[in-house]
Amino acid sequence: MVRSEIMRENEYQKVQKKPHLLPVRVAYDGMLPYAIAAFLNPKQYVIWQSPADNDKTVDAISQAIDETLPAQLDPFSQIPEAEAALSEDGRLLASAQTTSPPSPEFDPRFIKGLTAPGGAVRFSDKLYVEREEDGDIREEIVQWGATITIRAPRQTGKTSLLMRGLHHARKSGAEVVFIDGQSLGLDEKSDLDPFLRSLAETLCDELGIDVAQVDQAWQGRLGTQKKLTNLIEDYILPQFEVPIVFALDEADALLTTHFYQHFFGLLRSWHNRRAMSPEWEKFNIALVISTEPYLLIDDINQSPFNVGLKLDLSDFDYTQFSRLNVQHGSPLDETAVTQAFNLLNGQPYLTRKLLYLTAVKQQPWAQLSTQATLDNGPFGDHLRRLNWSLRTQPALQQALLQIIRTRKCGDEDALFRLQKSGLVTQSGDVVTCRCGLYERYFEHKLT
Repeated sequence: MVRSEIMRENEYQKVQKKPHLLPVRVAYDGMLPYAIAAFLNPKQYVIWQSPADNDKTVDAISQAIDETLPAQLDPFSQIPEAEAALSEDGRLLASAQTTSPPSPEFDPRFIKGLTAPGGAVRFSDKLYVEREEDGDIREEIVQWGATITIRAPRQTGKTSLLMRGLHHARKSGAEVVFIDGQSLGLDEKSDLDPFLRSLAETLCDELGIDVAQVDQAWQGRLGTQKKLTNLIEDYILPQFEVPIVFALDEADALLTTHFYQHFFGLLRSWHNRRAMSPEWEKFNIALVISTEPYLLIDDINQSPFNVGLKLDLSDFDYTQFSRLNVQHGSPLDETAVTQAFNLLNGQPYLTRKLLYLTAVKQQPWAQLSTQATLDNGPFGDHLRRLNWSLRTQPALQQALLQIIRTRKCGDEDALFRLQKSGLVTQSGDVVTCRCGLYERYFEHKLT
């Protein structure tokens, strides 16, 4: 909910120059969650550490209202120290032995430290559940001419799998360029030309190439798709004798643009060029999506999602759920494991949240299970966010209630949006809530 309001403020700011947002850090100077840090870190801020800061804080708020607040101080940042460790979802840990609460989404802010030559950042594997797909991506991503698509619902570990693959690729000598689709700004998504120009500059910058080469490549009358292709083929690829892994996380974030099919078609053309030019064998492509591929591009012959290695991640099965319980020190007995799995159906984020609460916070399963569907219960923040996302969507509410009652959905558009949000899953003609927790919570909320 907070993220949605901050993003809305940011969009209004770009168009109307208002409203103004003043973050106040209350006795906290650590990192903000990734989803909101990109919006809040550059802004003017106030630090309140004790009642002695009351007057200063009130003055700053008054100045913000009057639009007389001084220029921004240096933005907050946190630099990982040598031999820093990242949690399973990308959070910076004090040490590899630290257990942190799970995050709703992967934090890619330390990807450069993770993939840079000799980078000091590494993953902590203490609570990571290795799946078959981990071995598949490690094997494929270091090959020449690889195209990889990772597809799964929200909070299934897609980005974590990608990051581990990129880490392995970098350790094997490959170059890595990572793009987070969710972090793209409105200017970049306004049209294909500025998007491809920004992509060209990112490629050069991440690969240590003079960005001035983009200015030269952008001269002339050729279309921007051809200009970018020529830049990669004629200037970037000849400089490297190792694979370059171009990784795009949250690729379906581009669905909000009018040019997404053109860009996805361009990616497919780069894949196809390998058959004609050995240089393109150096250019590996890794894509992460949460949407069915056929919904991302109309022409299957133009799609980059139906070629190469396709990794479909699912929620944890019972065996993986049980293994993760053991990795946490077995806070759940055999009966509780079965009950918890039936409630959460292996949803990775909720599973890790439950085991964190039982193992680290030592909250008993009997208590957590009775409070599971409450707005102020153990999963309340997660459930409230989902409910908030439906608050102005009566069609989605009606479709979800129909699914709960009949296991069917007559509204294809609503079904697509509910699947993309990670609320429901479909097997043939049968549509169900992703887990029993969702079904119980929304059956109460929607009736």
